[in-house]
Amino acid sequence: MTPPKAPRHYKVPFSHRRLDRRATDIVRRLQKAGHEAYLVGGCVRDLLLGRNPKDFDIATSAKPNAIRKLFRRSRIIGRRFKLVHVYVGREIYEVSTFRRQPKTNGKSQSDTRILADDNAYGSAREDALRRDFTVNALFMDPVGNEILDWASGMEDLKHEVLHSLGDPKVRFREDPVRVLRLIKFMRRLEFSPGKEEIEAARTECAHLLEAPPPRLMEEVFRLLQTGDSEGVFQDLRALNLFKTLLPELTRWMNRGEKNFDRLLARLRVLDQWVGEGGEPCYSLRLAILYGPYVEDELNPETRTLSMREPPQLVSEILHKIQQRARLPRFALSRASRILLAQTRMDPLPGSTKKRRRFNAERLVENDWFDDALEYLRGRLTADGRDLALYDEWHERALSIREGDR
Repeated sequence: MTPPKAPRHYKVPFSHRRLDRRATDIVRRLQKAGHEAYLVGGCVRDLLLGRNPKDFDIATSAKPNAIRKLFRRSRIIGRRFKLVHVYVGREIYEVSTFRRQPKTNGKSQSDTRILADDNAYGSAREDALRRDFTVNALFMDPVGNEILDWASGMEDLKHEVLHSLGDPKVRFREDPVRVLRLIKFMRRLEFSPGKEEIEAARTECAHLLEAPPPRLMEEVFRLLQTGDSEGVFQDLRALNLFKTLLPELTRWMNRGEKNFDRLLARLRVLDQWVGEGGEPCYSLRLAILYGPYVEDELNPETRTLSMREPPQLVSEILHKIQQRARLPRFALSRASRILLAQTRMDPLPGSTKKRRRFNAERLVENDWFDDALEYLRGRLTADGRDLALYDEWHERALSIREGDR
């Protein structure tokens, strides 16, 4: 079915007090300068669902240089597609120029191929229709107080269903990462995918092998923020995607069925944190994801790597991940410290019986210690152990920080 040339217009069904005033001011200034401008994507969807958006993104007909001239505190960024960051106080607002869907022949393309065609500017309609799902293609004019819908997104929001924009097999083949985004939105929004979307995910997910590992890892970390990462990983397993996304964990999980259950238990704790409003940092999520595997390598009874010293073991495991997925070195280093701290706070099963002496003050005073403490709490909870050890370290940290040494 060909989308209509003109959008359906809906009156904004919620109070303007829920809008970000500064984002609205950016849209207003662009419109006053003679450009089309709207709030777009996830923020519109979340507002309509009664959620609080994390970001307010803006799309406009203005080219990057024109946007830059309008806003003194702004800068042009981006290699794949140039957009503008507008600074208001401490907040950063992303303003992009309308662009169209890259021309394809219906076959899967690598990021390099897509990159060549992805810098073509387009109209508001073309920009909306290049997006992944109908519920993410809604544009909102906060000045005119209306929502523009080219693709039945409002109807799909009402019925809590995820429909691809266009034939899902073609769209998933064009960009296989959309399969992961389907899982993310299905779990995060608690929406049901359409039958065609489910079938396309099953048949086209093999094309994820063609996507760059860094981009895949970026999506994996977004999946860990859904609040239902346990369900997400069950979906990934059902689609047989672990070998593609997380080869190191796949080899570890193949050693025994209980390993996958252990990982799910850790993810269940992560989901609880997210559900309570927590936002575990990148390093902590990395430690949670690879923690059970690292712990088995630190245990002489289950170790498969040749090195013996904990720092060498952790470094070897995380270095392999970094080589494949080019993770931020700072996050990798911090995750390594979080995991190594566990050998001091709670010697792992099978570790050396004689516990080496160490300086607890020095451990507590590290800027990553609070994350290590949260990891300990999560590990104890996931393993069904008493939290007395966590309470002991929590009290010790308070005592050290208050100067009562």
